[in-house]
Amino acid sequence: MGIALVLGLFSIGSSERSKRDEPLSAWVKRAQAGETYAFEELVNRTRGLVRKTAYPLLRDDQVEDVIQETYLVAYQKLHHLRDPEAFQAWLVRIALHVTYALRKKTPLLAEPDRDLPSPDSTVAASQRLDLKTALSQLKDDDRNILILREMLQLSYEEISLALRLPVGTVRSRIHYGRKKLAELLEKGR
Repeated sequence: MGIALVLGLFSIGSSERSKRDEPLSAWVKRAQAGETYAFEELVNRTRGLVRKTAYPLLRDDQVEDVIQETYLVAYQKLHHLRDPEAFQAWLVRIALHVTYALRKKTPLLAEPDRDLPSPDSTVAASQRLDLKTALSQLKDDDRNILILREMLQLSYEEISLALRLPVGTVRSRIHYGRKKLAELLEKGR
Protein backbone atom coordinates (compact mmCIF):
# COMPACT_ATOMS: atom_id res chain seq x y z
CA MET A 1 0.00 0.00 0.00
CA GLY A 2 1.55 3.31 -1.09
CA ILE A 3 1.52 6.54 0.91
CA ALA A 4 -0.82 8.11 -1.66
CA LEU A 5 -3.36 5.42 -0.87
CA VAL A 6 -2.82 5.83 2.87
CA LEU A 7 -3.16 9.61 2.62
CA GLY A 8 -6.19 9.24 0.35
CA LEU A 9 -8.04 7.70 3.27
CA PHE A 10 -7.82 10.92 5.26
CA SER A 11 -9.93 14.03 4.98
CA ILE A 12 -9.82 17.05 7.25
CA GLY A 13 -13.12 18.52 8.34
CA SER A 14 -13.68 22.17 9.28
CA SER A 15 -13.66 21.48 13.03
CA GLU A 16 -10.28 19.77 12.70
CA ARG A 17 -8.81 22.70 10.77
CA SER A 18 -9.12 24.94 13.83
CA LYS A 19 -6.93 22.49 15.76
CA ARG A 20 -3.94 22.98 13.46
CA ASP A 21 -2.33 25.40 15.90
CA GLU A 22 -1.75 22.57 18.35
CA PRO A 23 1.80 21.28 18.94
CA LEU A 24 3.07 18.39 16.87
CA SER A 25 2.98 16.05 19.87
CA ALA A 26 -0.78 16.57 20.18
CA TRP A 27 -1.22 15.50 16.55
CA VAL A 28 0.95 12.43 17.21
CA LYS A 29 -1.28 11.44 20.14
CA ARG A 30 -4.37 11.90 17.98
CA ALA A 31 -2.92 9.79 15.19
CA GLN A 32 -1.97 7.10 17.69
CA ALA A 33 -5.54 7.19 19.02
CA GLY A 34 -6.83 6.44 15.53
CA GLU A 35 -7.93 9.91 14.42
CA THR A 36 -7.34 9.51 10.70
CA TYR A 37 -6.93 13.17 9.77
CA ALA A 38 -4.15 13.61 12.34
CA PHE A 39 -1.61 11.61 10.36
CA GLU A 40 -2.20 13.78 7.30
CA GLU A 41 -1.48 16.84 9.45
CA LEU A 42 1.75 15.20 10.66
CA VAL A 43 2.77 14.64 7.04
CA ASN A 44 1.95 18.23 6.10
CA ARG A 45 3.96 19.60 9.01
CA THR A 46 7.04 17.40 8.61
CA ARG A 47 7.35 16.79 4.85
CA GLY A 48 10.09 19.42 4.53
CA LEU A 49 12.08 17.79 7.32
CA VAL A 50 12.00 14.41 5.57
CA ARG A 51 12.91 16.01 2.23
CA LYS A 52 15.87 17.84 3.79
CA THR A 53 17.02 14.59 5.39
CA ALA A 54 16.98 12.60 2.15
CA TYR A 55 18.02 15.24 -0.41
CA PRO A 56 21.76 15.46 0.33
CA LEU A 57 22.10 11.69 0.09
CA LEU A 58 20.17 10.89 -3.08
CA ARG A 59 19.56 11.84 -6.67
CA ASP A 60 16.70 14.30 -7.07
CA ASP A 61 14.49 11.67 -8.71
CA GLN A 62 14.79 9.39 -5.66
CA VAL A 63 13.78 11.86 -2.96
CA GLU A 64 10.00 11.58 -3.48
CA ASP A 65 10.24 7.78 -3.24
CA VAL A 66 12.02 8.10 0.10
CA ILE A 67 9.45 10.59 1.39
CA GLN A 68 6.59 8.24 0.52
CA GLU A 69 8.29 5.18 1.97
CA THR A 70 9.23 7.08 5.14
CA TYR A 71 5.63 8.05 5.81
CA LEU A 72 4.38 4.57 5.00
CA VAL A 73 6.76 3.11 7.59
CA ALA A 74 5.88 5.85 10.08
CA TYR A 75 2.15 5.17 9.61
CA GLN A 76 2.64 1.45 10.11
CA LYS A 77 4.82 1.86 13.21
CA LEU A 78 3.35 4.95 14.85
CA HIS A 79 1.88 2.86 17.65
CA HIS A 80 5.45 1.91 18.68
CA LEU A 81 6.43 5.53 19.39
CA ARG A 82 6.33 5.97 23.16
CA ASP A 83 7.21 9.66 23.42
CA PRO A 84 5.15 11.90 21.09
CA GLU A 85 7.63 14.73 21.79
CA ALA A 86 10.30 12.66 20.01
CA PHE A 87 8.27 12.30 16.80
CA GLN A 88 10.58 14.42 14.63
CA ALA A 89 13.72 12.62 15.79
CA TRP A 90 11.98 9.26 15.26
CA LEU A 91 10.85 10.33 11.78
CA VAL A 92 14.37 11.48 10.82
CA ARG A 93 15.73 8.11 11.94
CA ILE A 94 13.17 6.34 9.71
CA ALA A 95 14.02 8.64 6.79
CA LEU A 96 17.73 7.86 7.17
CA HIS A 97 17.06 4.10 7.25
CA VAL A 98 14.86 4.31 4.15
CA THR A 99 17.43 6.49 2.39
CA TYR A 100 20.30 4.11 3.05
CA ALA A 101 18.20 1.11 2.01
CA LEU A 102 17.52 2.80 -1.32
CA ARG A 103 21.18 3.76 -1.74
CA LYS A 104 22.17 0.12 -1.33
CA LYS A 105 19.84 -0.79 -4.21
CA THR A 106 20.84 2.08 -6.51
CA PRO A 107 24.17 3.91 -6.42
CA LEU A 108 24.38 7.69 -6.27
CA LEU A 109 25.29 8.90 -9.73
CA ALA A 110 25.55 12.43 -11.02
CA GLU A 111 22.41 13.58 -12.80
CA PRO A 112 22.72 14.94 -16.33
CA ASP A 113 21.72 18.57 -16.77
CA ARG A 114 18.32 18.73 -18.46
CA ASP A 115 18.41 22.43 -19.36
CA LEU A 116 21.19 24.76 -20.31
CA PRO A 117 21.94 26.50 -17.00
CA SER A 118 23.04 30.08 -16.53
CA PRO A 119 26.63 30.62 -15.35
CA ASP A 120 25.46 31.44 -11.81
CA SER A 121 23.32 28.33 -11.59
CA THR A 122 26.21 26.28 -12.99
CA VAL A 123 28.44 27.40 -10.12
CA ALA A 124 25.71 26.68 -7.56
CA ALA A 125 24.99 23.27 -9.12
CA SER A 126 28.70 22.48 -9.13
CA GLN A 127 28.98 23.40 -5.46
CA ARG A 128 25.95 21.25 -4.59
CA LEU A 129 27.46 18.33 -6.52
CA ASP A 130 30.81 18.86 -4.76
CA LEU A 131 29.04 18.84 -1.39
CA LYS A 132 27.03 15.70 -2.27
CA THR A 133 30.20 13.99 -3.47
CA ALA A 134 32.12 14.94 -0.32
CA LEU A 135 29.21 13.85 1.90
CA SER A 136 29.04 10.50 0.10
CA GLN A 137 32.72 9.92 0.96
CA LEU A 138 32.13 10.34 4.70
CA LYS A 139 31.26 7.44 6.96
CA ASP A 140 27.52 7.09 7.56
CA ASP A 141 27.81 8.27 11.18
CA ASP A 142 29.68 11.44 10.21
CA ARG A 143 27.37 12.16 7.28
CA ASN A 144 24.19 11.68 9.33
CA ILE A 145 25.29 13.95 12.12
CA LEU A 146 26.33 16.74 9.74
CA ILE A 147 23.05 16.55 7.82
CA LEU A 148 21.06 16.74 11.04
CA ARG A 149 23.04 19.69 12.39
CA GLU A 150 24.02 21.73 9.35
CA MET A 151 21.17 21.10 6.94
CA LEU A 152 18.24 20.39 9.22
CA GLN A 153 19.45 22.80 11.93
CA LEU A 154 18.57 20.36 14.73
CA SER A 155 19.84 21.13 18.23
CA TYR A 156 22.42 18.91 19.89
CA GLU A 157 19.66 17.50 22.09
CA GLU A 158 17.43 16.69 19.10
CA ILE A 159 20.32 14.96 17.35
CA SER A 160 21.03 13.06 20.53
CA LEU A 161 17.43 11.79 20.51
CA ALA A 162 17.43 10.98 16.79
CA LEU A 163 20.67 9.02 16.87
CA ARG A 164 20.39 7.72 20.43
CA LEU A 165 23.76 9.15 21.44
CA PRO A 166 24.91 11.19 24.44
CA VAL A 167 25.05 14.95 23.77
CA GLY A 168 28.83 15.00 24.32
CA THR A 169 29.29 12.35 21.63
CA VAL A 170 27.10 14.39 19.29
CA ARG A 171 29.24 17.49 19.82
CA SER A 172 32.45 15.54 19.26
CA ARG A 173 31.19 13.85 16.08
CA ILE A 174 29.98 17.16 14.67
CA HIS A 175 33.40 18.69 15.27
CA TYR A 176 35.30 15.84 13.62
CA GLY A 177 32.69 15.48 10.86
CA ARG A 178 33.07 19.16 9.92
CA LYS A 179 36.83 18.77 9.87
CA LYS A 180 36.67 15.70 7.59
CA LEU A 181 34.14 17.36 5.28
CA ALA A 182 36.32 20.47 4.97
CA GLU A 183 39.31 18.30 4.07
CA LEU A 184 37.30 16.47 1.39
CA LEU A 185 35.97 19.70 -0.08
CA GLU A 186 39.49 21.16 -0.15
CA LYS A 187 40.84 18.06 -1.95
CA GLY A 188 38.07 18.38 -4.53
CA ARG A 189 39.13 21.90 -5.57
